Amino acid sequence: MEDARRELEALGHEVYIFAPKPDRRYCEASPRVTRFPAVKGLFFDDYRCSVFFPPRTRRHVDTLGLDLVHFHTPGQVGLFGAYYARRHGIPLVTTYHTDLYEYVTHYPGALPGVVALSLLAPYVTGGGKSAHRTSLSCAVPERSVDRWNQKAVERCMTLVHNSCDLVITPSVKMQAQLGGWNTTSRIATLPSGVDEIPATEAEIAAARREYSIAEDDQVVLYVGRIGSEKNLSRLIDSFTHVARRCPRARLLLIGPGDEDGRLRAQAAASPYAARITFTGRMKRESLGAYYALADVFAFPSKADTQALVVNEAAWAATPVAMVDRNISQIVEDGVSGLFAADTAEDFGDKISILLEQPQRAAAMGRAARERAAQLTTRTQAAKLSRLYEETAGLCPRTPLPLRLPKTMPRALRRPRARAEVKVGAEGTRAA
Repeated sequence: MEDARRELEALGHEVYIFAPKPDRRYCEASPRVTRFPAVKGLFFDDYRCSVFFPPRTRRHVDTLGLDLVHFHTPGQVGLFGAYYARRHGIPLVTTYHTDLYEYVTHYPGALPGVVALSLLAPYVTGGGKSAHRTSLSCAVPERSVDRWNQKAVERCMTLVHNSCDLVITPSVKMQAQLGGWNTTSRIATLPSGVDEIPATEAEIAAARREYSIAEDDQVVLYVGRIGSEKNLSRLIDSFTHVARRCPRARLLLIGPGDEDGRLRAQAAASPYAARITFTGRMKRESLGAYYALADVFAFPSKADTQALVVNEAAWAATPVAMVDRNISQIVEDGVSGLFAADTAEDFGDKISILLEQPQRAAAMGRAARERAAQLTTRTQAAKLSRLYEETAGLCPRTPLPLRLPKTMPRALRRPRARAEVKVGAEGTRAA
């Protein structure tokens, strides 16, 4: 979000960010970033949920004279932004980053929070009797927790999205999903911009030493959350097929997660366990060296909406093998990477082809880098700016006299008008 803010400000906009605190002791240095107290794990393991909005913060929002509100998650900060925009007649934009419909099947404990947000949605959006009936239907149990979760997500998100002037999706996959939910608001597809993570030869050499990776080892790399929703069990099974064909193959998995240890246990039971390494979380600036030393970037996830790590790998000219065909503008089958069926055999086969045919893999890597260069933070911020300006110009609103439950604080006075586009946004969760 910081990179996008910088580019939007370079285009002449004033941008204010509202986001949860990373931890209790965090002190925000930027005067244009407001942090809210938050708790961890209310919906997902690594999700921070804001639960308290100090009155002084709400008064501060009134002084900003916002011309547009853009929220990035349907959590409390996002709903606060949506309510504020609707209450004050400000154009409202959202980006649907996370495939919640898929995620809740992996995190059934999210159900109470999902249902609570569903019940709150009509009050936030100003919906009428029909919206309230839809909201209440989310509290009706289904035969399975997964189905109950998914019903609540679909209905709640459609209520919220239909109150927006613009819904941005990062991929055609998500545009199709929202269209199938009868989303009536305008939908635009705009992938997030990603810039290169540079790495020096010394940093690459240090990364090899850190994990005892020889120069002639063939590294299959995954970067992202180590969780069941990422389909990593499939990747670990696939590596058995890869290792049989490619005796120098190594599998490197970088990222946080695996709280229950199931994926590590699965890897430990593999006949090639000695060639599978979990590194844990790394800082983003450190990842460039690992993308650069990798021979293949393997991405088995079917729950992602755009896979920014695929773009990061592409910047390093690393060819990609992936399962989901509808989340990346970088990968074209046979040109900048290979798509695989969601089976251990086929995914392993596609990875092995890239390891066994280095010249073909190098050509695909170069093509992937060329495509990544067309989706930088700057180019995507310019497109986002045009969407803001169109939305602010085409969607003047009349403030809504929204009724709120007694537990929700009321918005304060109407902000003064400004000519510039300003954005209030909530910080997003990591994939």
